[in-house]
Amino acid sequence: MRASINYIVFLIGALIAQFSFPQVSEVVNMGSVINSSARDAEPTFTPDGQTMYFNCFDRQGEEGSDICVSYRQGLDWTEPTIVWEVSTREHMEVEPLLSPDGQQLYIMSTRPGGKGGMDIWVSDLVGGKWSTPRNLDGPINSAYADHCLYFTGQEWETAYWTSTRPGGFGGNDIWTSERIDGVWQDAKNLGPNVNSAASEHHSLPSPDGNSLYITSIREGGFGGEDIFVTTRDADGDWSELVNLGSQVNSDKADRCPAFSPDFKTFFFDSERSGGFGNKDLWSLPYSAIEEIR
Repeated sequence: MRASINYIVFLIGALIAQFSFPQVSEVVNMGSVINSSARDAEPTFTPDGQTMYFNCFDRQGEEGSDICVSYRQGLDWTEPTIVWEVSTREHMEVEPLLSPDGQQLYIMSTRPGGKGGMDIWVSDLVGGKWSTPRNLDGPINSAYADHCLYFTGQEWETAYWTSTRPGGFGGNDIWTSERIDGVWQDAKNLGPNVNSAASEHHSLPSPDGNSLYITSIREGGFGGEDIFVTTRDADGDWSELVNLGSQVNSDKADRCPAFSPDFKTFFFDSERSGGFGNKDLWSLPYSAIEEIR
């Protein structure tokens, strides 16, 4: 009799455990240490996954948009701090991107000295400190707004970014350039299957480089901004955007995708309910959406 009771208690406990925690395919908020009452977005990680840089707002008594850093301690993250080597009080810094070796940090900044109102800049890690950011120049930067930079390829020889330069289809379009013999070639628009009369930004390459996860405000989504995917065929043509569905997108803004270094976790920021601020960082296993193409 006692054994039967113990078995029943075990089953009840198992059921409680099953329904007390989110299933592996559900999105998870990164918590109140990383997410503040303001905006937190656009994470990028060192190769070992132990350090995260991201876009933070109104931290450490400061106002505005900066680049913050946090360090993993076990299962937790340390309180984020502003990276002053690449952040300014007077201008906006967003969209950090670490190189695969962790030695370069790319950012978008409105600081003076660029080619347009928004430019992409890069800083080098020298002696454990980030150097003063330098402008990437053309063809990636233009006299217009250029931001949301990503790379793919073994040598990071293909760049994707967002630009308002002429020759596009909407306010923000996705553009690309190839680096050949060390020289970036003229920027090319990804075309009408990807870009629309609305706005497309943040074009995260898949692990194999054959798909791009793109934020768009086009009609037919779940909320104000949704994350879509496009896939390149054997001829190099990009497919029409496919919505990632309700596992990622909500009735609010969902945007700015990113990967963990091992490509097992898919991050994005969202204004959905259940967060701590204006925009929070969320994640889910990449396997939950990997087959959506």
